[in-house]
Amino acid sequence: MAEDSEWVVESIAGYLGSPEWVIPYTDFLENKCTIFDDEDENKLTYTEIHQQYKHLVEKLLETYMQEVGINEQQFLEACSSPFAKSKTLQTVFQPVLATDDFQMFRSLMVQKNMELQLQALQAPCLSVSQMEQT
Repeated sequence: MAEDSEWVVESIAGYLGSPEWVIPYTDFLENKCTIFDDEDENKLTYTEIHQQYKHLVEKLLETYMQEVGINEQQFLEACSSPFAKSKTLQTVFQPVLATDDFQMFRSLMVQKNMELQLQALQAPCLSVSQMEQT
């Protein structure tokens, strides 16, 4: 039973690093994060986007689990196993856990927004320095 849970957790952790997960997940975050700010107020649109996020994550996981033969019961047991509770796996599973934890979801979105803003600020500097080299 414990080995079964470990296999399920490892399989899903592997999936969360695959392009089949990373591309739609990252696209969603990048397209929706711009309205999230670091203020205390939670806007109604945050809840609507969280619902869209839940739908996306559930759809992606459901498709993967069907492909590899993991049923919902196995998934739930694996998620509550001691193996899945390690700090490393909690970090890996954060995008999945954020479906049921609005504050975690909001933190992911605020963090992604800040990353994109930082990239935007650094991009012109890179362009200027690249032009100077030519």
